[in-house]
Amino acid sequence: MHGHPYDTRLVPVVHRDGRLLPLRYNGPAMLRGIAVADGMAVVPPGGARSGQELDVLDLPWPPTSGAVPAQGACFT
Repeated sequence: MHGHPYDTRLVPVVHRDGRLLPLRYNGPAMLRGIAVADGMAVVPPGGARSGQELDVLDLPWPPTSGAVPAQGACFT
């Protein structure tokens, strides 16, 4: 997952089969991604690799099942 070169990013994610999948709608003004996310992954400066453990901030609403994950990216 691409990260900002100097700043920490919050990326909307969904939980699927014990993995975190980043959502396709993850830009700074993309409320659609947050609305369907299970949580927000804290991505450190420089990004994260597949299999890297990330902190996840839970969101105050129940998880959804209709979210559309980004293609080819999964994290645990």
